[in-house]
Amino acid sequence: MSEEDKKSLKEKKISEIKEKSKNLKEKKTGDVHSLISTRTKIEGDYDDDLIKVTFNTSPETRRTILAKKPTNKEMITIMKLSAQAAKYEGSADPDSLVKMVEIYEQLSGIADKLSLDKALDTIFWNEKVSFSTLQNFITELITESQKGTGVTESELKKFR
Repeated sequence: MSEEDKKSLKEKKISEIKEKSKNLKEKKTGDVHSLISTRTKIEGDYDDDLIKVTFNTSPETRRTILAKKPTNKEMITIMKLSAQAAKYEGSADPDSLVKMVEIYEQLSGIADKLSLDKALDTIFWNEKVSFSTLQNFITELITESQKGTGVTESELKKFR
């Protein structure tokens, strides 16, 4: 093989490697764009997934407000608070009462964050409504957010 052939073969191989590298880079860039696009779409789906929460503000009055579904982290926080509250409820000792206060103080912040009406802020939930109204809102919010697609179990069985 002549020197020119070797040089030509070498240039051809370098050209092939550059082309493969370019294609790989384009593919990786495309994958990244696809992942970013998917994430953006899922986040947008969450932002658009609103629920109507109907709860009692007094024994004879029910109100409905628009709220966001809790994120996984927010739901875990609510569940932890509920478990802690159940643990301390009914105890009259000072330590349990202090823990209950700490738990209940967090509810207004959760209600503020999840209700879309910005007038229903932490101050509102702390100072303008009863504790039972706040609890009713949180309870109904959890119930409403856990509702599925609206397909009943019997309908699912018929489908199968």
